[in-house]
Amino acid sequence: MVSFRKAQVMQLDGRTALVTGAAGGIGTAICTALADAGARVFGLDLEGKSMAVPVTRCIAADLADLPAAAARVRAAETEAGGIDVLVNNAAINPLKPIDCYDLEEFERVQRVNAHAAVALTQAVVVGMKARRRGAIVNICSITLSGGWTDFTAYVASKGTLLGLTRSMARELGAWDIRVNAISPGAIPTQLEREVWADQLESYERFILERQALKYRGSAEDIANMVRYLASDLGRFITGQNIVVDGGWWMP
Repeated sequence: MVSFRKAQVMQLDGRTALVTGAAGGIGTAICTALADAGARVFGLDLEGKSMAVPVTRCIAADLADLPAAAARVRAAETEAGGIDVLVNNAAINPLKPIDCYDLEEFERVQRVNAHAAVALTQAVVVGMKARRRGAIVNICSITLSGGWTDFTAYVASKGTLLGLTRSMARELGAWDIRVNAISPGAIPTQLEREVWADQLESYERFILERQALKYRGSAEDIANMVRYLASDLGRFITGQNIVVDGGWWMP
């Protein structure tokens, strides 16, 4: 009986979710988990990106163009009759020393990784307030621990996103809108295999030496936490940064 009840409250039947960065890696897993929970899923990614996931609708948008992206999300919100779950997952991460960035490149990272979360929240939150229900999940990063070099632009954007998570949680709680962050650890993706192709074995050894759990996580581990926070099981959790990293970073 307890198992059945838990299964029911993990469901998202009748709700609509919008996931950014939906066309690969963690984004694909999040879309799949939310669809499996019964949600209608709108996936947002760049024009030409293929979404091999069970999304109800694909939205092509470049989050570096905030007005255009917000307009497309507002149109989707109207079409859906409201967005109940917003997952700000999309991110870019050019790695280089701080003195090698030009300001436009640095600012683009901030727009895509952090400022887009503000623009898209503005696009859906009026409807959430009217329904007095909503869940926003921001995907942060364990790089906030300060353990990596050449990540300055990326870490700055994720720090902004964490601050937004806490301030929006405080502001929106009166309408029963919950806002949380998830900080994934080192999750195996196609991008990881490409970046570390020449030293994948040593890279995996480096990760496992630092994790308390001696096995690699998966995109599904992150997606399951998103599903939990979006569902009624997470009804009393807001303003938190939940680290899903196998016990690497213990703040």
